[in-house]
Amino acid sequence: MSKHIVVFAANECKKEKENLYYSMAYETGKLLAQEGFITVTGGGPGLMNETMRGAFENGGRTIGFCLNVKGREHSIYLSEKRMYYDLRKRQRELMDIGDGFLALPGGLGTIYEISGVLALKRKGEISPDRPMILIDTIYKNLEKLFHSLQEEGLIGHDLSSLYRMVQNPMQAIELLKGSFS
Repeated sequence: MSKHIVVFAANECKKEKENLYYSMAYETGKLLAQEGFITVTGGGPGLMNETMRGAFENGGRTIGFCLNVKGREHSIYLSEKRMYYDLRKRQRELMDIGDGFLALPGGLGTIYEISGVLALKRKGEISPDRPMILIDTIYKNLEKLFHSLQEEGLIGHDLSSLYRMVQNPMQAIELLKGSFS
């Protein structure tokens, strides 16, 4: 049975960063498809769309957990589309379906999703064996925040054991493959 990999990613970015981030997202989807993983995203535009396009154009199965937001376009590169009207229900089902999680550069929604996975892993509601991999050095500042919160006693658990950070999609896919072998 194929593993479902949930990819958290931005639905937009600055015009000057599109080439960098969109190519990273496309490559992530492409590599997931080539390794036989099922790619799952929020089904939206931007990096989510490019991840789906990379997977879809390379023969992969894609599932979009699409949030019904007025004016939002959803990816056309979906093998399956699930519509949601409630963000919390959508987030919970994304967490439940994921055998593993990747985070590409993203905004508040992506930070919310990363935090959700880490909180559920910390509480034992998501198995520590289900990998959470942050892609790109943009997450160094988030890691610094986690360390600051721990130093202040606001987080009582070292979160670094709950995720890995890599610089590119190829490293992420190699970690995923190792997690499931």
